Amino acid sequence: MRDFIIRTEDDLAAAVEEFGFLPFFANSLPGFSVEEHILPELWFTDRTGPWEWKGPVIRRTGCAYGKFFEHKAAWISREWFPDFANFRRDGYDFDARFDDELASWHDNELYCLLADNAPILSGDLKKLGNYSKDGKKGFDTIITRLQSQCYIITSDFVYRKDKLGQTYGWGVAQYSTPEIMMGDDFTSRVYKRTPQESYERVFSHLRKLLPDVNDRAIERFLSSGSAAAPSRDGREAKSWLVPSNPKLYDIIQGFKDHPVHEWTQSNPNIRPGDTVYMYVGVPVGAVLFKCAVEETGIPWESERGPKLLMTLRLEKTYPEDKMTRERMRDFDVVNVRGPRFMPEEMIRELEKE
Repeated sequence: MRDFIIRTEDDLAAAVEEFGFLPFFANSLPGFSVEEHILPELWFTDRTGPWEWKGPVIRRTGCAYGKFFEHKAAWISREWFPDFANFRRDGYDFDARFDDELASWHDNELYCLLADNAPILSGDLKKLGNYSKDGKKGFDTIITRLQSQCYIITSDFVYRKDKLGQTYGWGVAQYSTPEIMMGDDFTSRVYKRTPQESYERVFSHLRKLLPDVNDRAIERFLSSGSAAAPSRDGREAKSWLVPSNPKLYDIIQGFKDHPVHEWTQSNPNIRPGDTVYMYVGVPVGAVLFKCAVEETGIPWESERGPKLLMTLRLEKTYPEDKMTRERMRDFDVVNVRGPRFMPEEMIRELEKE
């Protein structure tokens, strides 16, 4: 990515169009942000700068804006957003994702409310859905998750005005969906390719923009903010929450004895390269282990008939009070009767030091 300096709103709009992807804040990829290329005197000063240009750039270019990378905001051009959304959505529109139980009813409730009223200011959306101190919780978490999955974008920023018509304060985010904001230009292209094909196109584009950054760093950056991290082997790696019954087998002692275990694979969609977070049932009642899935589809003749096994390699052990059953309820996980997708925000909480 060549050296450039952003001095004006025109410069910023041109950079979004030229590069296709432009994070607002500094991140894990050096030199890949507005913060690192803006004139220093325009960053957090009284002068008009990138903070005030966010809305105008969205309106001028028709780009998508949202918390897409590392839970930080970025612009993605109209040209590149359909491919980015395709691989982040894993080819699902939101209704299909909810029908396949890949989205919680909390996400569905807020998404439908927003989609039925878009474009809508964040404050109005909170009031409409009764997200308040004494009402529903989790508004910011859900909005961030739906943005990372590319079902919601920020379509503008609206500023308050005083009696003289002068704007003041911070801009208030206005939300929409890509389908509503971009129309046919988005809907006709978003599922045109397979999710993996879209991922490869985006990866190759960033590889050209950032020739000094290694492949793994770009892969981590592209998967950041998403519970399912794209791998380059033709399939998206996924994170699963899998139960363990200590009355049937002492997995705690098992992992102390050896870091690799064969485990029942009750969901055929679990693949090598996926991650398994293991919930140990009562009397422990907590997520204790993070494991890498090394092999799947191993035939096994059990007493109850043929089954499949998978090989798990222990990567990390968590304290028993880190993610208890009670704490899991905060992430809409009430029961773990079988393998299920691991909520993104629950992963983030577990990985906090």
